[in-house]
Amino acid sequence: MTRILTNRIAELPRPAVVTIDGLSGAGKTFLGEALSRELHAAGLHSLLLEVELWAHGWTDLAGAVDRVAGVVAGLRDGPVETRTWNWWTESEEPPILLKPRPVIIVVGCGAGQIRSHLSIWIDADEKLRATRVASRDPYDWSEHWDEWARQEQELLLRWDARANADVRFQATPSGELIPAPDTPLSV
Repeated sequence: MTRILTNRIAELPRPAVVTIDGLSGAGKTFLGEALSRELHAAGLHSLLLEVELWAHGWTDLAGAVDRVAGVVAGLRDGPVETRTWNWWTESEEPPILLKPRPVIIVVGCGAGQIRSHLSIWIDADEKLRATRVASRDPYDWSEHWDEWARQEQELLLRWDARANADVRFQATPSGELIPAPDTPLSV
């Protein structure tokens, strides 16, 4: 699957912007990291951006999406100075300089809101997503789950990234991603 996506990305203009969206725990970061490795093996270096690193707390998902959209827009023209969020100290990190790469992969809730050359959506049922989040994160954020889900839905009302995705996957209980029946993936 990542090889097919890599072949498709290889044909996109540079820098190619790829977004991977889905609800919390769907498998966005897993796919983004796998795709980044596959692109690297094919000689295409990528920059992986996680939307949540720009969220200023649990009620700022839309703000994070807007900030990352600005970073991505800037990277089309050259290096961008930005500041990410430290979830432990609840404050902005010192500025960092991000340099464009041939492929910019944006993963995270709301990533599909960002203008891209290829948009990917991952569906997964809520029980699987909750299980993944509980096993993935080193802290319990279940008290924020409903608030975060509300923000995810608000973003989908703003732009239905699921319906407008170029490629859609369904996560299976084993963690495998299979193409949705209506997804045009060809070798």
